Amino acid sequence: MNFDQTDTRKSREYLAGSTGQIASDALLDGLNPQQVQAVQHHEGPLLILAGAGSGKTRVITHRVAWLVSQLDVHPSSILAITFTNKAAAEMKSRINELIGSVSQTMWIGTFHAMMMRILRRYADRIGYNRDFAILDTDDQHKVVKQCIERYNFDDKTFAFKAVHNQISSAKNALIDPDQYEKEAGGDYYKSRVAKIFSCYQERLKQNNSMDFDDILTEAVRLLHQFPDILASYQERFRYILVDEYQDTNHAQYEIIRLLSAKYKNLCVVGDDDQSIYSFRGANIQNILDFEKDFKKCRVIKLEQNYRSTGHILKAANAVIDHNRGRKKKALWTDLGDGETITFFRGEDQNEEGVYIAREIERQVVLQKTRKYKDFAILYRLNALSRTVEQALREQGVPYRIYGGTRFYDRKEIKDVLAYLRLILVPDDDISLARIINVPRRGIGSVSMDALAAVAARENSSMLAICARSAGYPELQRVAPRLTQFADLIMRLRDGLDQENVRFDAYIDWVENETGLIQDWLDQQERLGRDDVVDRIENLQELISDAVEFDNQMRSWMQMKPEEMLYPEDELIQSLDLHSLLRAFLERAALMTELDQDQSNDDVVRLLTIHSAKGLEFDTVFLVGIEEGLFPGYRSMGSQAEYEEERRLAYVAMTRARRKLFLTTTRTRLVFGQTQRFPVSTFVREIPEMHIEEIGGSRLGDGSRLSAENGGKSHGTDSAAALKKERQTAFSARNLLASAKQNQPVSGVQTESTVPLTPGERVQHPTFGRGKILSSDPVAGDAILIVEFEKAGRKRMLARMSRLIRDR
Repeated sequence: MNFDQTDTRKSREYLAGSTGQIASDALLDGLNPQQVQAVQHHEGPLLILAGAGSGKTRVITHRVAWLVSQLDVHPSSILAITFTNKAAAEMKSRINELIGSVSQTMWIGTFHAMMMRILRRYADRIGYNRDFAILDTDDQHKVVKQCIERYNFDDKTFAFKAVHNQISSAKNALIDPDQYEKEAGGDYYKSRVAKIFSCYQERLKQNNSMDFDDILTEAVRLLHQFPDILASYQERFRYILVDEYQDTNHAQYEIIRLLSAKYKNLCVVGDDDQSIYSFRGANIQNILDFEKDFKKCRVIKLEQNYRSTGHILKAANAVIDHNRGRKKKALWTDLGDGETITFFRGEDQNEEGVYIAREIERQVVLQKTRKYKDFAILYRLNALSRTVEQALREQGVPYRIYGGTRFYDRKEIKDVLAYLRLILVPDDDISLARIINVPRRGIGSVSMDALAAVAARENSSMLAICARSAGYPELQRVAPRLTQFADLIMRLRDGLDQENVRFDAYIDWVENETGLIQDWLDQQERLGRDDVVDRIENLQELISDAVEFDNQMRSWMQMKPEEMLYPEDELIQSLDLHSLLRAFLERAALMTELDQDQSNDDVVRLLTIHSAKGLEFDTVFLVGIEEGLFPGYRSMGSQAEYEEERRLAYVAMTRARRKLFLTTTRTRLVFGQTQRFPVSTFVREIPEMHIEEIGGSRLGDGSRLSAENGGKSHGTDSAAALKKERQTAFSARNLLASAKQNQPVSGVQTESTVPLTPGERVQHPTFGRGKILSSDPVAGDAILIVEFEKAGRKRMLARMSRLIRDR
């Protein structure tokens, strides 16, 4: 349906009836001049460069409210894309507070959630049906393993996680199996990954399944191949807003480009200085090149920070200013300078941990000026949390590691969801393989292999073969168990046709009928009471989740008819159990680790810097900020990677509202070795006026940085000293960096030391002659990839490789 004057009239009538006349001053009240400009921008592309803590969510929500209430844009003509479901929920809530419940007719959600709505409607156009399943990471890994086994590839050379990462990266770049195979050419490793990639996609398609990446790539394919579908959504979404644009990958960029091509009313909000997810496929060039890609673009910078004090912001500015690939901006605040940053240098990691624990305890217990939840401890590497945790426990400081197991990733929950997927889609062999023996039914791997072989031969689903297994000689031994399982699934599936049954009651019935709850109760003696109780409580919590979901859907179905301008506005067509189950499974599949709630318990948070993105805390401890740890040793040979490490430092520093601590040690036991790392360059770049030192100088021995020059080295002697100190730390004392610098690796059992340089010819006592293709430093050692003439490609640790130079 096209948007016309009738739709505009409906918009005005609805707004007048629900919220009354909204004064423009009310939407601009409290905004700074740059925020006002962003809110009032009307036609054409808009890039909002929003620094950390600059109120970007406020700007986005007020802009949406302005479009609807002041410019008569119908709510359903707005598409707002976020990166987490939590952010989408907050956006909806804020918009509702401003202009009423009109957000229900807007498409507000993540890329994956929004594209799922399109795919559900048009799945048949690309060879799927509407009930296609979304595989979680574990199931994706299982399929990759099956494909590796199919070709008898060495599972050490072709580790399933590494192969899956290759496939995911290719999809994010919109590279399909055929193109991947062409680009692989004669490369031994990539040409075989191409076969696995092709097999993986075939198996997903056979099971009417997609993985998380497919949601985007299949949406792009749909929009490219069917101009009528693209035209309808271009016409509908006249205004598109994208949050966290610096985190978009190529597939997401292409979706945005296609949908905004007609009206070009695209507003993106982001901060290139906070682009830290390249390992997930994010491409910083998307935001850096926005003005080139979208002509006549207006750029507005939000530089006033409402979160942090002056010393923290000026220090963060001084660090990030050293990056070359960025758009110039400088955060400022009117909150005052506040406390200076504290730099602590301990003798070792134990002293570092004790200092942090005692400082927290001093402020909470002795001074009573803070609560435990006001503190966060951030680290670049998970390995650095060990001694900090130990010190917190000894000091009696309550803490929690942020980013634990997601609710939907717990085994007991995944088992229920697999049953529910198989009930909904009986052809889902992947879900069947997960739960056919949960609880145990005496159906082992040999029987499963036979079942899969018969299903492939008969071109049938495994569940259908289970139902008639007595007719196949190779299955007769387990036929009664297979038939019983098929009968169970069919009985549960028939339950979807019952009327006047609450959705939560159905989930409760499934949990009991399948025997899952009893199975956990039977394991109490082996697992212990606490573990079993925790599992049972989680299963009961899933029922609570079903109650809340059912209520949300019933609220959605009560929407006023005039708000439903498009048929796909209806997430579900009715409240029958089949429709509710499909939508419930979809919501569970689209929840990511980024959506984990941060509880409000009074505990100290420990988390990686990547996990801290988007969060803020009164006081932040950034631990282990040392050269080789942060910035990490892997970034030393790449300017792009090194600049991303610097952006990580910027993100970490700007999480602090009031106080920031930076901690280092003179020696540190890490990766099984006691090492001496120099203080990080990032710490040295902070001007002296913003930092105080405890336990020693941050500038090292004989090396000074100029505060007047923003922390930049002044004088060639100090620059040379810094360079020499860094080289020392990464050669004599660190195996990882010795690999980077082509230094001999101690501990390798060789007749003559082998330089870890690609191209070096080597001999191995078992595999024979070969050539080193690459050396990847890791955890006090280095992973070598060696191409042997007869044995093919092998991965091995340098310490244990037994390689000698080929004479």
